[in-house]
Amino acid sequence: MAIRGDRWIWAIRPSGLAGVLLGIFLGGCDQTPSGGRNGEQTASSSHLNNASGHEDYPPPDPRLQQTFAEATRNEPPPEWERPPDLTLAGKSVGTLYTEVVRLWEGIRFTTDSGQPISYTASIDTELGPIEISLRPELAPNHVRNFIALARAGYYDGLVFERTVREKPDDQSDGDVEVLEGGCPLGRGDIGLGSIGYWLKPEFTKEPHEVGTVGASHGAEPDTAACSFYITLSKAPFLDGNFTVFGKVTEGIDIARRIFSLPVRNDSKYPEGDRPEKPVVIRKVTIHSSETTGQDAK
Repeated sequence: MAIRGDRWIWAIRPSGLAGVLLGIFLGGCDQTPSGGRNGEQTASSSHLNNASGHEDYPPPDPRLQQTFAEATRNEPPPEWERPPDLTLAGKSVGTLYTEVVRLWEGIRFTTDSGQPISYTASIDTELGPIEISLRPELAPNHVRNFIALARAGYYDGLVFERTVREKPDDQSDGDVEVLEGGCPLGRGDIGLGSIGYWLKPEFTKEPHEVGTVGASHGAEPDTAACSFYITLSKAPFLDGNFTVFGKVTEGIDIARRIFSLPVRNDSKYPEGDRPEKPVVIRKVTIHSSETTGQDAK
């Protein structure tokens, strides 16, 4: 869904209700499937040395390797549109769905020996690259979903379709600025943003700082799917209400350039939050590397 109108206001008011924001998004694209690595661990846990001097890692956290069925809701959200047959880039939604399910269980967060595997995503846009460090210790299912979508080529050819500017009633630190992308049809309209499945929430108290990457959802918390957002300002009212799964490490200036482009202000989109010419995501590439014991601390 989208961060628009009453949905955005519902999220920013200090009423305790925080079920709505952003349209939807996810990113990352490497056409090479990941290897069959087993076991998981949280990035916050550090390795231990046993009596023989070898490194031992904490037991796997079972939440880090949930199946696709366990991580998603069974029924579509009410009032959502039927997923399109083709994305904005002309890709078959049915084929993309099948590929995400196929890739899901092959995406691991540790090696067979328990050593952590880290993931980053490179988003190649028309205006330059944006680098994102993915955070499976916060939201393993959303990270796995983003990686699978990227490797399936879902994001290639889609756009950053919304630039949200809001001033929350309970915040005096200035306007909140959020960039959204990844809607299958490139519109970010309410009821869009999925290719046929929706993720259960993985909310944490991770603070929304500049460069936070999270999953857009609608009125119900378990309606995140393919769309993602990047915060260009602090947004503390989002903490604990939206799933955070990454952080921009390079290219926040590129995200700001995309955000600053001219917007439409017509009868169809009177909110003035749709770019006149949305910036295209050329390709999202996923990189993985084994994390050393020192890095895992």
